[in-house]
Amino acid sequence: MKSGRTRRIAHSKCTRLLYQVEIGLVRPSALQSHYLSKRLLDLTLDPTTTIQREHVSAVNTIDIEEAEGRYLLSGGGDGNIYIYDLEESQREERRVIKCMAGAEKTISGHKGGISRVNWYPFDNGMFTSSSFDSTIKVWDTNAMEVACTFDLENKVYSHAISSKATHGLIATASSDPRIRLCDLKTGAFTHSLPGHRGTVLSVEWSPRHEYLLASGSTDTTVRLWDIRKSSSCLCSLDMHNTNSPPLSEANVAHTRTVNGLAFTPDGLHLVSTGHDDKMRLWNLYTGQNTLTNYGTMIRNQFVYNLTPIISPMSAGSPSYVFYPSNDRSILMYDLVDGSLVRRLTGSFGRITALAWRPRTQEIYSAGNDHDILAWGPKNVDRDNELQAMADQDTWSDSD
Repeated sequence: MKSGRTRRIAHSKCTRLLYQVEIGLVRPSALQSHYLSKRLLDLTLDPTTTIQREHVSAVNTIDIEEAEGRYLLSGGGDGNIYIYDLEESQREERRVIKCMAGAEKTISGHKGGISRVNWYPFDNGMFTSSSFDSTIKVWDTNAMEVACTFDLENKVYSHAISSKATHGLIATASSDPRIRLCDLKTGAFTHSLPGHRGTVLSVEWSPRHEYLLASGSTDTTVRLWDIRKSSSCLCSLDMHNTNSPPLSEANVAHTRTVNGLAFTPDGLHLVSTGHDDKMRLWNLYTGQNTLTNYGTMIRNQFVYNLTPIISPMSAGSPSYVFYPSNDRSILMYDLVDGSLVRRLTGSFGRITALAWRPRTQEIYSAGNDHDILAWGPKNVDRDNELQAMADQDTWSDSD
């Protein structure tokens, strides 16, 4: 690992950039970029923040809404869903974040464990959940009531809503090899995407092309789809970069089950993870494996969706990918060169999900020990954190 040396370089560069901003040689956005990069390199388990335990089983999934970056949604193996206000007690020396609303097992709620929760990207008045009880539910946040239910008749491992598109489609990953699309506007299924030969564990929408979808399966393949076309599957990614046809049955992305996918924020690359304990970076312009070597630290062996998260991308600063390894740690890698930058430890349970809070450069993790943990830059003065967030907006506006 190169964390100590990397942090010293980042500090030196930040000091130099501050002087260059003062004399007008570089834009303020350059300082912002390196400041945020330094905060990422200083991430550690936040001892001043406690998120009140509500789940009586493993916390399987969490998500932070994009509209305000304030509310965290959690879903557990107990079938319950809870919402937390992350800005509660923001200025107190020790924060205790309590549940502000919840949906426990009811007649209209889920009857099985929650596999994934997602905020509606354009309005935090709505969110969606999928469950091992074979259903996907759309919820009214204010009333904490189910507005619509889709019954897939198969165990649902994950689902995804596009953060960019306006088509209002939910892509589903289930024990049915077909990917089914649910229409939020009509409350009905639209069509299915056949092609996989095993259980689908992961689906993700491209942030760049609204009709581009990626999926990963127990059949060891990662497939890309254009949902507008009758023959929707564009290609099956090939880890060996051979010249075989795009849909050749010989194409495999991993040697074992694929259970995690994440697009880079610019949509030009895709990260995949599998039970072969490998993480791969794909160039979506060429469809090829970049052959980036992320080493041998990854541990991935459970049959459920396990999604890495990728830090925001900015010119002049590296991007990082965070992976929730089965050994109770979060592995932080340089996205491009594959080097292990940090290994974040402190969780007592296996980490089951990660969520990113961009404005404060925090990561939240869920675990099978029933807990949700906060990871933030060490030595942060909480009295000045809101002002720092406002300064980030000022830098952005001045560009």
